[in-house]
Amino acid sequence: MTKPAPRAPSAGPLLSLRVHRRLSKQLQAYLFLAPILLSIGLFKYTPFVQAITQSFYEWNGANIHRFIGLHNYETLFRDAAFYTSMKNISLFTGSFVLIQLTFPLLAAIGIFHLKQARAQAFFKFGFVIPMVVPHLIIFLLWKWIYVGDGLLDRLLQAVGLEHLIHAWLGESGTALGAIVFISFPWISGIYFLIYLAGLVSIPQELLEVGHIDGMNGWQRIRFIELPLLRNQLRLVLILAFIQQFQSFENVLVLTNGGPGYSTLTPALYLYKKGFESNELGYASAIGVVVFAILLLCTLAANRLLKTAERVE
Repeated sequence: MTKPAPRAPSAGPLLSLRVHRRLSKQLQAYLFLAPILLSIGLFKYTPFVQAITQSFYEWNGANIHRFIGLHNYETLFRDAAFYTSMKNISLFTGSFVLIQLTFPLLAAIGIFHLKQARAQAFFKFGFVIPMVVPHLIIFLLWKWIYVGDGLLDRLLQAVGLEHLIHAWLGESGTALGAIVFISFPWISGIYFLIYLAGLVSIPQELLEVGHIDGMNGWQRIRFIELPLLRNQLRLVLILAFIQQFQSFENVLVLTNGGPGYSTLTPALYLYKKGFESNELGYASAIGVVVFAILLLCTLAANRLLKTAERVE
């Protein structure tokens, strides 16, 4: 009699074995990520949730903790200082975003088009090395430049333009512009690297085709490089908007929001209400409103700005 053929192993145990192996690998990955996720939850999301909760309370951080509902928000939307801070931050953010969308891009394009590798490396190093300098040092340096009889005033005197001398940070008419002008020539290392990485990732074949078609340098930038940098432009737009909208250390160091409220920003107003006036519930309401504005603007930018399709 012929022996029956051995049965093939069923697909069920094999499938369960594969699923078990895949889950074990993913579990290892999540275990490595667990400390990071725990830190983010502890130091980011917990204060965020607490700020939302405390915005409904009259809270001074110590002995006063009374539920008042939407009173903080009602007071905030009638607060003239808050509207002044929103107007100021709109100017700061608009100018900052415009600067970061142009000057670092021009620097990246210029370096990308350099033929000599040594020259490229030298300029890359020159634009990136300022990233190691703390922002506080930069702000203090510019404060020394703007101070009365400081570097800027002496330069104006040296070229015979004494009539242009002002109390740059002490006059409401010049303080906003003086803060906007800080960090000239406005080439931020991180945004410069984002643009340069996008340029390097452009397929060489496209650039060669443009050269064969007789494109000059400007035409290649306009019709090949800029369209393929749309993803980087969107990223810089969002990052620059978030960075500037929630910044306050520059204004705190330079003018402390003055003179009057002429350079006050929402983040600095939050700081003053929370840590100078001990109105932490009101400060939490300011933080929630700023978060909502940032979230809505980020979602709108992601929705309106289309991604660029890369040619493989």
